[in-house]
Amino acid sequence: MKAVFEYWPVLAQGLWVTVWISVCIILGAAFGALALGALRLSEVAAIRVASMLFIECIRAPSALILLFWVFYALPLLPGMPHLSPLTAAILVLALDGAVYGAEIVRSGIEAVHRGQTDACHALGMSKLQGFKKVVLPQALAQIVPAFGSLARSMVKWTAIVSFIGVQDVLYVGNYIRGQTYDTVAVYCLLAFLYWILTLLCGAAFHALERILPLNRALRAARLPVQVTSAASGAVGAAR
Repeated sequence: MKAVFEYWPVLAQGLWVTVWISVCIILGAAFGALALGALRLSEVAAIRVASMLFIECIRAPSALILLFWVFYALPLLPGMPHLSPLTAAILVLALDGAVYGAEIVRSGIEAVHRGQTDACHALGMSKLQGFKKVVLPQALAQIVPAFGSLARSMVKWTAIVSFIGVQDVLYVGNYIRGQTYDTVAVYCLLAFLYWILTLLCGAAFHALERILPLNRALRAARLPVQVTSAASGAVGAAR
């Protein structure tokens, strides 16, 4: 283990690459999922079908196959760009996360009662205004916890980027293993680092849940009830 820790500078650099990729793909997946989830609920049948087919086409192959195809096969087609390993990794993993997150967004929006949309129309709001100001803030209370679980999985998805040469923490770990021949120590350390990253990701989404408008409103509504109950209990005890 001591020999492994002698390589801590390159290990820290690989960990930073993993963190950077994780942040990029989670943010990209969040925006992509929101767009695809809204398209899945479009009133235009052609848009609904097209978005569903796109989601299924991306979800069908594994992320590793998509990564290889985008990085190695796509540049062979006429007019297609040759992406750098880091760009290809972020693009593929963000897109893969977006198609899985789209179903989370769709189910979250559908969980909001239809009467909320009808009330928006009755108040003269456009569909977009009603979605942004009324439906989406309520749907986020359902979407964020589920997307947080997906995000923690996405942190672990980053382990496949080393297969196309991205020097993430797994790539560096394999290099250290080749230099020290200490396989058990290296992979125990990698497991610990991924565990820490997923814990931090979960804590970030838990904090995000607490500041959502609907959750804050529910806590504010419960507070007077709790105060009243406490006061009633104190009066009863005094009697």
